[in-house]
Amino acid sequence: MMDLALSIVVPVYNEEVNIEPLLARIADVLPGLPAPHEVIVVDDGSRDATIAKLRSVKKNYPWLKIVELRRNFGQHSATYAGFDLARGAIVVTLDGDLQNDPADIAKLLEKMKEGYEIVCGWRSNRKDPFFSRKLPSLIVNWLIGSDAPTPIHDYGCFLRAYTNQTAKELSQFSTSRGWFPVLFAKLGFRVGEVAVSHHERRGGEQSKHNFFRRMDQFMSVFLGARAKPFQFVQIIGATGLGLGGLGLLAAIAWGLSGGDSRSLMLGLVSLGLNLWGFLTAVVGTVGEYLVGMNYEIGRHPKYLVRAIHE
Repeated sequence: MMDLALSIVVPVYNEEVNIEPLLARIADVLPGLPAPHEVIVVDDGSRDATIAKLRSVKKNYPWLKIVELRRNFGQHSATYAGFDLARGAIVVTLDGDLQNDPADIAKLLEKMKEGYEIVCGWRSNRKDPFFSRKLPSLIVNWLIGSDAPTPIHDYGCFLRAYTNQTAKELSQFSTSRGWFPVLFAKLGFRVGEVAVSHHERRGGEQSKHNFFRRMDQFMSVFLGARAKPFQFVQIIGATGLGLGGLGLLAAIAWGLSGGDSRSLMLGLVSLGLNLWGFLTAVVGTVGEYLVGMNYEIGRHPKYLVRAIHE
């Protein structure tokens, strides 16, 4: 039921040192935002005292709703939980590590008035290390933009505003593994963007993105692009098949015109290229088929809720 003007969804994981300053910053900006409103903080199975800290300060914030998940499902699954519970006409997502500035929410809401269904933040002056954070984001932005181009620069910024209907529709796509930007253009949403500030991380875990999480993110984008990556593999295989075929024809023609051992070598190489191209094209075709099956039969839960504290 949508009976509020604004819902702010904040997924958190092991953020015990940031909870109090985060809520204080949100409390500072809420009087200037549409009311009535709610702030849904989703604890994504934290192993520290995050949930205890949230419950201890809840009495100070009547607009705070705490959602406790059973285990760590990942940031985007936690966001789905917030989407499913959000009652605001506009739903804003905000990182829990203090790198997003709640003061920028007003910019997103102002942009929404132009008729957009999603407004994304753009960290034009991002305060993150280049090799460990910025470079992977550049690669991900390129991958997403090449498959589902939308008029935005920063696909990785978590500070975004959605209409309630849009948030609920995105929540149905659990098999996207949370890469909402992959779906933005494909589902026909009207997407806008505004520049927002970005701060250095000052407390808590400095990075939750280890090698395996980075690989999972890459595969999320790869699979989120559905068939396109495997179609690219098919193109490579078809190219190899075509070049091998041309080489084989050239070797036959050379041999018929009195060629030497080099024509035989060209024929063997071309035959090998033909075989490689054929196998590569088959792998691409099978991969495209399997990704399609994954989207059709994936029925695992997005998240499980242990408790809701209102």
